[in-house]
Amino acid sequence: MMNVLQTGKALYVLAAICLAGILVRMMAGSFYKGLIRESANLALTKNKCLRALKQNAEDTYRMNQGMNNTRVYLEKQLYGLKMLGFSLKGVDNLAGQLTLLCFMAGGAAAFGAYWYRSDNYYIVLYGAVGILSGMLTMFVDYGVNLESRRQQLLTCLQDYLENVMWPRMARETSEIGAAAGETVEKPGNLVRTIGRERRGQARRSIEQAAASREKIKDQSKGGEVEKSGENWLQELNPEQKRVLGELLKEFIS
Repeated sequence: MMNVLQTGKALYVLAAICLAGILVRMMAGSFYKGLIRESANLALTKNKCLRALKQNAEDTYRMNQGMNNTRVYLEKQLYGLKMLGFSLKGVDNLAGQLTLLCFMAGGAAAFGAYWYRSDNYYIVLYGAVGILSGMLTMFVDYGVNLESRRQQLLTCLQDYLENVMWPRMARETSEIGAAAGETVEKPGNLVRTIGRERRGQARRSIEQAAASREKIKDQSKGGEVEKSGENWLQELNPEQKRVLGELLKEFIS
C-alpha cells in the first residue's frame, strides 16, 4: 500500500473512477436521447423497450376501458427500462455514487499518504486530484442533465399516448360497438317479424274455426239447421287461445 501511494499509482485508481462516472453519464444521456427520438411515433419505433411499453399501454387501456392517470403509468413503466442490466433510476444513482467515490477515494489516498509519512507532495496531490475528479464528474452531470432528459422523455410519451393512441383506440372501440349493435339489432327485427307472422296465422285459423262451427248442417231434414257453437273454444289449441286473449285485450283497450 505504501509503495502504491509513494509511487503515484493511486492516481490511476482515481482516474479510473472519474472516467467511469463520466462514461456512465454519457451512456445514460445517449440512451435517453435515443428513447426521446423514437418516442415521436411509437407505431414505427424499432426500440424493444418502447415497443413493449406501447403494447403494455394498449393492453392496460383495453382491460380498464381507459386510463385515468397516464403520467403515473409512464413513470412506473420507466422504472422497468434497462440499460446494461441496470434500470434508468439505478444508472442515475450509480453516476452519483461514482462522483461521491471520487471525493472519498482522493481523501482516503491523501490520508494514507499522511499516515505512511509520505512526502507532502503526494498528500496534496491525492487530495487535489480527488476533488478535481469529483468536480469533473459533476460538471459532466450538469451538461448531460439526466433528470431533464427523463422528464422530456415522459412528456413525449405522454403526448403520444394522450393525443394519438387514446383517441385512436377510442374510435376503434366505438366502431366495434356500433358494428356489434347493428348485428344484434338485425336478429331482433327478424324475431319480431316472425312473431307477427305467427300471430297473424293463428288469428286466421281462429276465425276459420269459429266460422266453421257457427252452423252445423242437419242433412237428415234436407235443410240447414243453425245450432249454437258454444263449445267451440274447447277445441282450440293453446297457441290459438293465447292469441285470442291478446286480441280481446286489444279490442277492450
